[in-house]
Amino acid sequence: MQTELIIDGMDGEACADIIARVLGDIDGVSDVRVSLRDRRASARIDESLTSPHLLMRKLAMAGYASSAATEAVPVAAPAAAAGGCCGGCCGG
Repeated sequence: MQTELIIDGMDGEACADIIARVLGDIDGVSDVRVSLRDRRASARIDESLTSPHLLMRKLAMAGYASSAATEAVPVAAPAAAAGGCCGGCCGG
């Protein structure tokens, strides 16, 4: 199974290298690819040995928050276009 993660806090090549090493060291993970520009990592996983949640836990232990790309929260429409308050001044 191919899995893709969105990585927070990846701001340089050293971070990308660490993330690739952390993911590559997990049993059942192969073909790791990290994109610094897109702030994403992808890997092929053997579901009998690991899961996307385990990958995210290992990254968190290394100091990088992540989420599954398929679970990303959609961005809301800008308040002005939606005709409502952005919540910035009143917390709404």
